[in-house]
Amino acid sequence: MKRWWIVSAVLLLCFAASADAAVRASLDRDHVALGDAVNLTIESDGSSSSGKPDLSALQKDFDVRGVSTGSQTTIVNGSMHSSVQWSVGLVPRRSGMIDIPALDFGGQRTSPLRVLVDPARTSGANAGTNPSGDMQPSTHGSGSVFLDSAIAPEHPYVGQAAIYTVRLYYAATLLEASLEVPNTDNGDLRQVGEDERGSAVVQGRRYDVLERHYLLQPEHSGSLHVPAPVFQGRAMPDLSGGFDDELGGTGLRAIGKAIDEQVRPRPAQASDPWLPAQSVTLSIDPPASTPHAGEPFSVVVHESGEGVTASQLPEITLPAIAGAQVYPEPSSTEEHARDGSLRAERTRRFAIVVDHAGPLHLPDLTVPWWDLANDHAALARASLPDVQVQPGATVQNANGGNASTSGDAATQPVASPAGALRAWQVATLALAVLLVLTFAWGWRRGQVGEGDGSTDDDASMGPLPQDRQALPRALAAGDPAAIAQALCDAAPAPRPHHLHEVARRLADPAQRDALQAFDAARWRGDGQPPEQVLARLREAFARAPRWAAPVKSTTAAGVLPPLYPD
Repeated sequence: MKRWWIVSAVLLLCFAASADAAVRASLDRDHVALGDAVNLTIESDGSSSSGKPDLSALQKDFDVRGVSTGSQTTIVNGSMHSSVQWSVGLVPRRSGMIDIPALDFGGQRTSPLRVLVDPARTSGANAGTNPSGDMQPSTHGSGSVFLDSAIAPEHPYVGQAAIYTVRLYYAATLLEASLEVPNTDNGDLRQVGEDERGSAVVQGRRYDVLERHYLLQPEHSGSLHVPAPVFQGRAMPDLSGGFDDELGGTGLRAIGKAIDEQVRPRPAQASDPWLPAQSVTLSIDPPASTPHAGEPFSVVVHESGEGVTASQLPEITLPAIAGAQVYPEPSSTEEHARDGSLRAERTRRFAIVVDHAGPLHLPDLTVPWWDLANDHAALARASLPDVQVQPGATVQNANGGNASTSGDAATQPVASPAGALRAWQVATLALAVLLVLTFAWGWRRGQVGEGDGSTDDDASMGPLPQDRQALPRALAAGDPAAIAQALCDAAPAPRPHHLHEVARRLADPAQRDALQAFDAARWRGDGQPPEQVLARLREAFARAPRWAAPVKSTTAAGVLPPLYPD
């Protein structure tokens, strides 16, 4: 019997060691062009981490470029876990579908993988333009660096979020680098996402590639001209004389190609707000708990779009609901850029208070947008089933009536008349004491104000009560007059009468610059600012206005400074 337990323990240990020695393989991407590199990562856990993977099976279809290794040890709750990773650079030797077979690593085998290889890229129109106008991967007589640029999609609509991509190809070790992307005369360029790095083979020469993406939103239809990007840098000297003498052995310069496109106008059948996108979706999160009459419950609305910026997504609003009050919270936005495309999300929570029990119908939400893939108008819609509102819980009060509570009436103790009377007496006494203290404080404050001659002017008063949703509604509607009125009303006293006064009192530079651009656009043309200006204003005031602190005078009101100070 003892031998049987020993054999079982040995088998369990072997099984645990086999489980710890798991081997995994993965690719950083499974679709490349011929000449581009793909990175294969092999990771092993446990005792097999001391081995070395057998890469001989890869040499049939790939050139193995660079093999590096690293290890990692972690301790969680007293349990130690170690692993080793091998990183292998692979350059496909042919196009088509290539299978990566299972590889042996420390007695374990990885899972097979597959990569799709497109035909090799040619220099053509995407290889850059040298000063002589020839389409070659060379600039100023050196093939060490060149630029490629493109706009996607071609022929965008006005206001559409297009992506301008610049790729820098370099076959040298750069010591200094500067990439200048001139601005266009039809919209602004701003970088989105992080730089992407890779490699490619052009005309038989291997280059490292840096790829950078910019957001471009044309402000008006017609011609769009993007000047050529310019690269300047210095590279480590090539002792074999690979650099031209005229560059001093280290200087590099490259000029890309200028791009001219035609921007399409907004279609006549498009609706307001104008929202060109690849896709737009709406969703509503139902209440987390059963609603009760007189008690607030929350619903959360999510709005997302592909190929749009966060500022383009319209503000989320709920229509009026019969028998209920709706209290919206400020919305939050997120924007992501990946693989040369944009994705934006907007989320808003609404608190709803219903004054009666029974079924409550929440209206459907809709957002009109323009489907770029099919080039026609579309409508995003979200709906929520009717909500059954339960009666508010009640307990009997001292007078025999019902008083609303948050608990269950069947489980709440019934207050006695004497206990209820004592509670009201204590509350009345506390209120009386509070009123006496308030009057005393006010009388003392008045005496101090009369003694030092100080007065309170309008500037020291807080802002008057206002509709906090006036500005978001005006921004969503895009009405210039309503926006100006809402901004003036939102400012603290003394109330300004012009937008330039509002701009001077803003503490946020982004809000101030957006408001000045909006105010200037109101006085040009027909008085309706361009959509780009409105989008910039909506993005700046997605949060509440930030006001600068008022400057307090050190001199008491009504007292002149001395004529001859000491």
